[in-house]
Amino acid sequence: MVTKLVILDRDGTINADRDDYVKSPEEWEPLPGALEAIAQLNHAGVHVAVATNQSGLGRGLFDMAALNAMHTKMNKMLAAVGGRIDAVFFCPIAQRNLAVVASRRWVCLSKSPSDMACP
Repeated sequence: MVTKLVILDRDGTINADRDDYVKSPEEWEPLPGALEAIAQLNHAGVHVAVATNQSGLGRGLFDMAALNAMHTKMNKMLAAVGGRIDAVFFCPIAQRNLAVVASRRWVCLSKSPSDMACP
């Protein structure tokens, strides 16, 4: 059986982006229809993961507790519409143009580690 996977960016794809960074659960607001679209993917048998650059973490604009709270809010709102995110990967590097370094510093937070292999 083939496993289907969609990897989405977070800010600007799932939730509204902000020039001053999304720094708290209160600032995290889903884009219209985004959560329902993820739920539709899930109902079609597609796993959904998020890969997101969170340079605000590296810049000290928010901490891990705030990031976890944002993702908890996202997951609760998704569950309310019948959806889920299977894994969240983020990179906290603050500098620009460090794609090679950043690709080695992705962090995996998986709700079910046995289902998703983290790098």
